[in-house]
Parts: sequence; C-alpha cells; structure tokens
Amino acid sequence: MRCLRPDLLLALLLPLAASAAPPQGEVTVTADRAEFRQQDGIGIYEGNAELVQGDRRVNAERIELRLRDGALQRVEATGTPVRLREGETLDARGRTLIYDVAAQTITLTEDAYIRHEGRTFEGASVLYDLGTRNVEASGGGDQRVRLVIPAGDTQGSSGDNTPTEEGTQ
Repeated sequence: MRCLRPDLLLALLLPLAASAAPPQGEVTVTADRAEFRQQDGIGIYEGNAELVQGDRRVNAERIELRLRDGALQRVEATGTPVRLREGETLDARGRTLIYDVAAQTITLTEDAYIRHEGRTFEGASVLYDLGTRNVEASGGGDQRVRLVIPAGDTQGSSGDNTPTEEGTQ
C-alpha cells in the first residue's frame, strides 16, 4: 500500500475544511472611540463600531474584542440592535452578540432574529453554528420561538404547505 505525500493529503483535505472555516483574512474594526488594553488583550470600540472580516460584517454601538497571544478569541457586541451580515445568505440582529471564535458560534440575545438562506428564526436567544449552519432558538418570558419557512421550501416535503411554525423551547 502506498502512502500519500503530506502536501498532497493536505491539498485533498483543504476543500473539506474550508467549507466549515471562518472567513479568512484580517479583521478590521472602526469606531468613533477606541481603547486597547495590551496587558489584558482587550480592545473596546465604541460609537458607530464596525467589524469586518471577509464578507462578515458586524455593526454595533460597542464592540469588545478579546485576544489571547495575539489571536482573536471572542467578540462581544451590544447595540440597539447589533447587526450581523455575511454575504447574501445571513442577516441577523439582537441587542447582544457573542462570537466564540474557537467554537465557531454566534449567540444573539434580546429580541434575537436571524435570516439564513430565506428562513427566519426569532426568539429571546438564537445560537448559530457557523460550521454546521445549525440554528437553535429559545424563548424567554412572554417571547416565544418563531420559525418561518418560505412556501417554496415546504412544498413536496410532507404535503403540509404551512409557511410558519411556532413553539416554545
């Protein structure tokens, strides 16, 4: 049996890994005011703050970056609302956004809303997994979870053409 060269193996596996990888490239943050605490690895950007990485864009009143050894670990954003866009496939908002870089998850809370490939999810909290593209929503207080599936997505699947589904979690 013959073994593949490491560089050839990497070339074969890279497209699989890339499909679940976060946007590549530099992270650019702009704001009206900024403070960076080198010792703590914390950057705070306030006033019309915007983070851009690839086609991912976060707009908020305040964005806090947490770094470890110079690498981005976590993004916390607050605003009324915080907005997240990634190309044409993802549009999300909430009063708070937490992006866990290692886990590749985005959590939106307080009137959370996410539109992904035409479907919308709403709730007190919405968790979006960037790798799997899975969405979890939970209600809170009087707010229930709401899922809206476009009519074209429901036809032929089970015979039920109901475009909306509501429930609590």
